Amino acid sequence: MVSFAQKFTASAPSQVQVGQRFQVTWELNGNGSNFIAPEITDFQVLGGPNQSTSMQFINGNMSQSISYSYVLRAAKEGEFTIAPAKIKLNGNVVESNALTINVIQGAQQANTGNQQGASSQQQQQQQQQQTKSTSGDKDLFARVEVSKKSAYLGEKVIIDLKIYNRVTLVNLDGWKLPSFEGFWSKETSSNQQFQWQNEIVDGVQYQTGLVKQFVVYPQKTGDATINPLEFTAIVRERSSGRSRSVFDQFFGGYEDTQRAVKSNSVTINVQPYPAGKPSDFSGLSGNLKMTASLDRSETKSNEAVNLKVTVSGEGNLYQLQPPALEFPPDIEVYDPKTADNIKIGANGISGSRTFEYVLIPRYAGTFKIGPFSFSYFDSSSGKFKTDTQEAFDLIVEKGKADEASSPSVNITNKEDIQLIGSDIRYIKQGQYPIENGKSFFYRSVPFYGAVGFPILLFVLLIGYAEYQRSQGNDLGRLKSKRATGLAKKRLTKAKKLWDESKTALFYEEVFKALSDYAADKFQIPVSALSKDKIKAVLASKDVPEETVSAFIGVLDKTEFARFAPGADKQMESVYDEALAAIANVENHA
Repeated sequence: MVSFAQKFTASAPSQVQVGQRFQVTWELNGNGSNFIAPEITDFQVLGGPNQSTSMQFINGNMSQSISYSYVLRAAKEGEFTIAPAKIKLNGNVVESNALTINVIQGAQQANTGNQQGASSQQQQQQQQQQTKSTSGDKDLFARVEVSKKSAYLGEKVIIDLKIYNRVTLVNLDGWKLPSFEGFWSKETSSNQQFQWQNEIVDGVQYQTGLVKQFVVYPQKTGDATINPLEFTAIVRERSSGRSRSVFDQFFGGYEDTQRAVKSNSVTINVQPYPAGKPSDFSGLSGNLKMTASLDRSETKSNEAVNLKVTVSGEGNLYQLQPPALEFPPDIEVYDPKTADNIKIGANGISGSRTFEYVLIPRYAGTFKIGPFSFSYFDSSSGKFKTDTQEAFDLIVEKGKADEASSPSVNITNKEDIQLIGSDIRYIKQGQYPIENGKSFFYRSVPFYGAVGFPILLFVLLIGYAEYQRSQGNDLGRLKSKRATGLAKKRLTKAKKLWDESKTALFYEEVFKALSDYAADKFQIPVSALSKDKIKAVLASKDVPEETVSAFIGVLDKTEFARFAPGADKQMESVYDEALAAIANVENHA
């Protein structure tokens, strides 16, 4: 029983029996947000809403649909109506059709149920006949290709997810990408068009398409497995059955066949670092270089000096943390500001990350800033390498503030001191009242209050400072507190990219906002960050299934957006859904 209302469709069986479980589905042929289900009172709700997103790739164009479903149970006999659902589509609220379901007794439903079962069995048999697994097919298959199968901890590995094709493809759907558990991963390709190229494999020419390319960095030793790439393909083939018309006999008939495609999996052996790891090891592998610079070598007390430490080259600079530097105690140092110039390409991650420190010397003198040392692992040689730089001399002269507050007096000539009056000052005579000793301030209540209040205030300040220090040391808690604010900043940046019509960068920024929010909020290690892990953690925090599905659904949309030539039209809804997903998780977590 299906009817349409502005592309938003509700469907369910028209007749069920008492006690029978069935599913109600609302499907939108597009990209919507803010789904509002109707109130369901005449049936028992066993599960839902369950959200799913479908991406279809047809002749170079992408279409998308989203569906919400409930599992219900018929509790009593009668005819019942399920009111329309609502969803936001292109800024407008759209209503689905209403549903009327007739609930009958089990005996009366038996024949119908048998007929439905037989019909369902026939459909299943037909689908089994039309669906083929192409894991071993020679005309259509997929591969997970890696640049190396043995790597050191933290060493770059390039992964290509490719399709090999010698048939007529009508549709590609149901994508399931590897999760890369145990790796830090980053997508290198940002093209939104799926391009085919010719490639010869074992003497046979194929059309090959790069689905996605990732650069990954192993985060733990041992054997790590890259899961298969999976999807469903609709293939148009010449019909092998009996021709149905004279045109079929002359031109040949064709039929569309569904095939389930599953690639190989790949196991990478991750080796530990060799012995001799330096104490200042940065944790990075690659080919890197460090430079440090002061914006000036001479200054005055209480005036700021900028120190820049830059690490550049090839390696996972996204994981680089500020170096541990020691400064003279008379120099006040502020937390560094990070500036990135990082590029991601087919050869991995390269560029530079700069840490800028603000130094304020409080007293005059000559200070040593440095020396500087940076160690990394060169996977090509299998050795640790250290880049060093000598310390800077910072000459600090006395500033005006120091001169004004200096207690010393420079006396160069004793004649400058003149005696005023005489050496014995005049004692003023007269009668003055003598106060009673009981009125003395000493040992009075105000006296003890005046003495004790500064001590109490000092103890409270020490306690507060210790609390702040403990909070700062708990990096996980600090990240969790800042997760929402950082995610909103990323979404603000995504909004600017949307205004500038930078579609690919917009979707990448939204994906970062959601994934980084989940990692910081729930303290998920980078090596274990995946959609499955996020889903499991949210479920463990008693976040409602609807909220979890919505959060994962936005991640799916941003991940597959590069296949959509019209993805720029979906940015508004994706942006709204991302804001709503974070807000909903924040309300329940």
